[in-house]
Amino acid sequence: MATVLVRADHDYNSVSKILNLVDPTGAQDAATKAYVDSLVEGLAWKDSVRVKAPGNVTVSAPGASVDGITMAAGDRMLLNNQTTTTENGIYIWNGAATPATRAPDASTSNELEQAVTTVEEGTSANTTWRQQTVNFVLGTGSPSFVAFGTGASAASETVAGIAEIATQAETDAGTDDARMVTPLKLKTSPFVHKGFASSFGDGSATSYVITHNLNSLDVSVYVYENGGSKRQVVCEVQHTSVNSVTLLFSSSVASNALRALVTKVA
Repeated sequence: MATVLVRADHDYNSVSKILNLVDPTGAQDAATKAYVDSLVEGLAWKDSVRVKAPGNVTVSAPGASVDGITMAAGDRMLLNNQTTTTENGIYIWNGAATPATRAPDASTSNELEQAVTTVEEGTSANTTWRQQTVNFVLGTGSPSFVAFGTGASAASETVAGIAEIATQAETDAGTDDARMVTPLKLKTSPFVHKGFASSFGDGSATSYVITHNLNSLDVSVYVYENGGSKRQVVCEVQHTSVNSVTLLFSSSVASNALRALVTKVA
């Protein structure tokens, strides 16, 4: 297809139009009004919500914060992970111990059908959600919001999709099976066995402090020869502090003749 390279802006002075465009196929193609209308037809855009709750919220007493955000009276929140799924929807936060109420623009099934809202803060900040349940009765049906504006669903062990990264607290808790763990989060997790190794011996002392800085008394100590057949060496081990152990011998240890391996157990 022949093209013309344009290197200047076109100003139509608010009186002229570009007419008879074909539907776009590329990311930077111009879109016609009919094309855009076809995409948004039937959607019910709602005011944004401040937060989207990542889990169940007690509607009768939602607490002072939702998804880590301290709420203020009148804040809107999206509840989509309720244990009682009929409670899902867009709510107004009225107080920590005051029942939340459905938002005036999302208080009926008709208003919730194809409802679309954007999240402002929290772990779901800058995401948009569309309500996908149709022909339901509010209170008995179960509204369900899905990520809007993306073709990928949430990733699982069997379905490819978008994966949320776990926080350090979620990683350390060890109970979340729906989020991904980064190498850094794994490295600093209590589940990773950490270790320290050091050679020691000076030809005169019979007691040696090995500073491992593992911040735990629950460590395992293994001592072996640096040379020769590298046999294991048995000695007395004192767990001196959370960051060091003391190794005691009945005779002196030659210069750097032994090596200690300290491993954090838990």
